Amino acid sequence: MTEQPGKPMLPPATDDPKEASTHLIEHGVCRLEGALPSADLDVLRRELRVAATADAKAERSYLYGAGSNQRIWTLFNRGECFLELLENGATLEAVHAVLGRDALVSNLSANITGPGGAAMAPHWDQDWAERPWPHAFVAHVIWMIDDFTVENGATLVAPGSHLMDTPPQGDCMVPATGSAGTAMIIDGRVWHGTGANVTADEHRTGVLAYYCRPYIRQQENMALSLSPEIRASLSPARRKLLGLEFWEYLNMVGGPPQELSRF
Repeated sequence: MTEQPGKPMLPPATDDPKEASTHLIEHGVCRLEGALPSADLDVLRRELRVAATADAKAERSYLYGAGSNQRIWTLFNRGECFLELLENGATLEAVHAVLGRDALVSNLSANITGPGGAAMAPHWDQDWAERPWPHAFVAHVIWMIDDFTVENGATLVAPGSHLMDTPPQGDCMVPATGSAGTAMIIDGRVWHGTGANVTADEHRTGVLAYYCRPYIRQQENMALSLSPEIRASLSPARRKLLGLEFWEYLNMVGGPPQELSRF
């Protein structure tokens, strides 16, 4: 990426999870390239088409941006490939670097920008929390299912804005481009937004895995949103990741577990 006068520099993409974690801590954003092989991308693209078709048939397609853009919600109910995505070890290493090892899945959705889709208003992912923010409460893993380019609406980010108390001023947003299979991770305090898709016929898909600290209310109410079939199939590790298990006297059901040490 060529440096532009007056703009902050996006850290370079890397295939090293440890280096990506360092970038995330220092810049509030990192790009982990080669995180998904082409075979996995093919499966995800196929299942996303299935999900989009199912939403259309049920007349519940979530369209915005004058119909050019689309969100697909509750991907955790849409197939094993999406649950596996949540457990990706390389990206979880970076997430844990800013949220701690007990981070939970807050939501999992897809965002598709279509031709003519307008840019999203810049925002923070944890603006619902009162300031001052002592640290990141949430983090987003944005999986590039297609190539993210300037033209098709690559996510715009303001590197370093996670260390600011107010929105950054001036021309501070840079496009986080990358090849399909790259995972971009952003600290919840980073100023960012979807770019404009100025192409004539190109759709760009990203899968958004949203994580939070274990004491934060999840964006999706997993106890109600998980389908009964998926919930019944979850391993203990997946139940913990999705926030269905007891943690530090939170999420009790009729009091703490009987086997817990008593004081």
